[in-house]
Amino acid sequence: MKRQILLVVLFLVVAPIHAAEETTATKAVGVTATASEATIKVGGSASALRTGLPEAVTFSGNVVVNATVVTDPALPTSVTLFVDGKGLRGIGNETGTVYINSCEANLSRLFRPTDKIVLTFAFFEEKTGAYLKSKTGELTINLTYDEKTRKLTGATGSVQALDAAGTGTP
Repeated sequence: MKRQILLVVLFLVVAPIHAAEETTATKAVGVTATASEATIKVGGSASALRTGLPEAVTFSGNVVVNATVVTDPALPTSVTLFVDGKGLRGIGNETGTVYINSCEANLSRLFRPTDKIVLTFAFFEEKTGAYLKSKTGELTINLTYDEKTRKLTGATGSVQALDAAGTGTP
C-alpha cells in the first residue's frame, strides 16, 4: 500500500510543474507587434524605348502597404511588409491598351525611421496568355514611421519600367 500512495503523491507533484513549464514556454515576454497600413496613389510612365513596346505606357493606381513592426528584447526591431500593387494599371499612350501586373511582395527588414523599397514586377496586356510576353516594371516606395508608436506616418511611391535590357533607372 505504501507504493500506491507514493505514486499518487509523485503524480500530483510532477503534474503541476509540467503544466507551469508549458505556460511559461508559450508566452513571449516583452514581444510586441504594431500593425499599420497605407494606401499610396502611384503614377509614372515608361517610354517605348525602355519597355520595348511600340508605345509609351502611363501607370497609375493604388498600392497598399501593410507594415507590422515587431519589437523583441532578444532581437533587433524588425518590420514585415506586405505590398499589394495589383491596383496599378498601365495604359498605352497611343492604342489605349490596358496593362495589368503581378506586383505583390512580402518583405522582412530591420526597422528604421525611413525606408526605401524598390520592387520589380511583371506587367502585360490584359488578355489571355499575355503574361508570356510580359515586361518589367519598377516600383519605388518611400516609407516613414513614428519611432515611438512604430506606425507608418507617411508613404509615397512612383513606378517606371526597366529598359528592355533589364537595367534600372535611366
